[in-house]
Amino acid sequence: MPPDLRDLSPTSARLCLLVEKFLRAQRLVGGLLAAVSGGADSLALALVLGVLAPRLKTPVFAVTVDHGLLPDSKAVAAAAARQCVRLGLDCVCRKVDVSAFAAEKRLGIEEAGRELRYAALEEERKARGAAFIALGHHKADLAEDALMRFTRGAGWPALAGMPARDERRRLLRPFLLIQPQALKSLLLECRIAWFEDPANRDLRFKRNRMRHTVLPLLCEENPSFDSGVARLWRLAQTDRDYWDSVLTETFKRARRLDGGLLLPAALLRGLHAAVRLRLYHRSFSLLADVAKTPGQPKTDALLALDAAFAQKRGNTRFQLSGGLEAKVGRQGILFYRT
Repeated sequence: MPPDLRDLSPTSARLCLLVEKFLRAQRLVGGLLAAVSGGADSLALALVLGVLAPRLKTPVFAVTVDHGLLPDSKAVAAAAARQCVRLGLDCVCRKVDVSAFAAEKRLGIEEAGRELRYAALEEERKARGAAFIALGHHKADLAEDALMRFTRGAGWPALAGMPARDERRRLLRPFLLIQPQALKSLLLECRIAWFEDPANRDLRFKRNRMRHTVLPLLCEENPSFDSGVARLWRLAQTDRDYWDSVLTETFKRARRLDGGLLLPAALLRGLHAAVRLRLYHRSFSLLADVAKTPGQPKTDALLALDAAFAQKRGNTRFQLSGGLEAKVGRQGILFYRT
């Protein structure tokens, strides 16, 4: 069974209480599914959730995904499941074939593994009737993610990194502002061993290159680089809340058509370009979700789309991505699936 909160050191107890505060703020209705790989971060997540489950009065389950990429991947997944059971969490193992999926879809191993893993987690969440999936991403992961987004040319506020609560994908990240060393210290205190995945040091993967080459250089220039990213992330959450409220209200004037969505010219003319660009992005996202289309619209395409509208260049079409297009016309801008 997991330790009682009173049995932990003051530092570890504060960590657990910080996670409890975050989870209570989410107003959880239904259970919580923890994604556990056997690594330090996810085992710390299982431990903390095991400690907090009686206090939160919500069922907590666990799932481990066997990617089949290591010779002993089955044994690693089974060991992770046993650890979860010892911590008081019912755990199941789901097997996916990343290599076959990557070959079939012509994807890189990293991208294929991520896609299959999240699909397996979502299937298990629905099977358990859980409200959210809890992930073990921490402060260093946030810094890496912000760098990854920067290299992809992400816009604000998404540039600041992954959200702590992803409503669309039903994900929660309770550790996002916690240092990874604090998680390992908690495991050492509770005498819980974790698995070090050798793939995490493979520099063929972009995220590993960010982690082991780019991020250390930035931390040499500023040892508090990850804390700076965390401050930027907090500001981004404030901005995201603001833009969500503005766009939700403004979007009520959009017109839904069969297979498309029209932003009326009368609406767009009275708006600042910053609002228009975010409306374009939201229109794309809504259609992409309906069509289950992956990808993001390219910023250059959205800027060109706005320039065409501002210059009143009617009957101009723009290809966004994933089979979605936009057309500038007299009535406004029509977003549609090809």
